[in-house]
Parts: sequence; C-alpha cells; structure tokens
Amino acid sequence: MHTSLRIKLGLVTLSAVALTSCGLVQTAPPPAVAPALPAAPVAPAPIQSGQGSDTSGGGSSQGSTSLGQRSSEGGYWPTTLQVGQNGSLGNVVVDGQGFTLYRFDKDTPNPSRSNCTGQCAVTWPPVLTKNTISFRNLNANALGAIQRPDGTQQVTLGGWPLYRYSQDQVPGQATGQGVGGTWFAAAPNGSKAGS
Repeated sequence: MHTSLRIKLGLVTLSAVALTSCGLVQTAPPPAVAPALPAAPVAPAPIQSGQGSDTSGGGSSQGSTSLGQRSSEGGYWPTTLQVGQNGSLGNVVVDGQGFTLYRFDKDTPNPSRSNCTGQCAVTWPPVLTKNTISFRNLNANALGAIQRPDGTQQVTLGGWPLYRYSQDQVPGQATGQGVGGTWFAAAPNGSKAGS
C-alpha cells in the first residue's frame, strides 16, 4: 500500500549511542544542537549474537530514493532512526530520510535474533550500525544491536531486528506492511505498527 508519511520532530535533542567493544550501548557525545534543547539520557543495552537462515521475502529521548550507504552483506547504515506518522498505521519508525522500517515475525525479540539472510536480506536490507545509533523521539532503553552471521551489527528495537523494504521507493511508503503475513512496519516500541 502506498501511504504518505509526515515526520514529527519533537523538541528534543539528537543523541548518539556508541557500541563499545565490550558489547554495551553507551552514551556518546551528542552532535551540535541548539543550546535551548536539553540532552537526553541513554541507558546501556546489550549487543547479542544473532543468526538466521530464512530466505523468504516474505518515554521519549533522542539519541533520497536510494538505500543510502549499503553493506556488501545486504544491509545499510541509516543516518538516524526517528518516529514518523503514517496516515493508516499511526506512529512508525523511519530512517533519517523518512523511509519506513520493518520487523519480521520470523525473528525473535528475546533473545534478539535475525532469521533474514541471503536473498531475504537483499529484499529486506538489515538496518546496520557502525559504532553509533543516532535516534530521535525513541526510548533509548528499547534500542540495541545484535551481531549478524556476517559480523555486521544490526539495530534492534524492543528486541526486534529492524529492516528496510527495498520496494519502498520514496519516503513515506509502507508497501512492505503485511508482506507474506510476516513483515510489519515497526512501532516506536518495536511492536507492529497499526496493531
């Protein structure tokens, strides 16, 4: 389905979360922002090991038509994660360009594990991180990362690994919603949007 998205930007600062070599998400210096906006706290979150083989296509704080910087393993690194508004789904998680991010019902949130590799990860590129997760209007305690079988780090929200759908061509589309009965836009807490 093609739906429009309007990104709601709250009056909170943008923070960064660093993934350390000992496997914790910790506070990193926030980027420069207007001095009138307070910095948001960031709590540690574990990085867990994740693996998978499915090839089917089927509290507020902050921390283009292409997929942005792509990994050779099929994932991509967004500039930020934030909350956006979708006309039919309500609040959804989007990347810094406004593209909808998704979760996969064949993954697991506890422990966090991705079951989308191979061709699945080409159609549904994992949201990856390189040492930092920049975010806006999301609960820092809900953010984390897991290690994928290829050694990259995939961002999780509420324990659910996050993905972008390669068929969403412009910001605001949510054409991946309900694909195969297993793919759903991510709500700000990691649950299914629109539920």
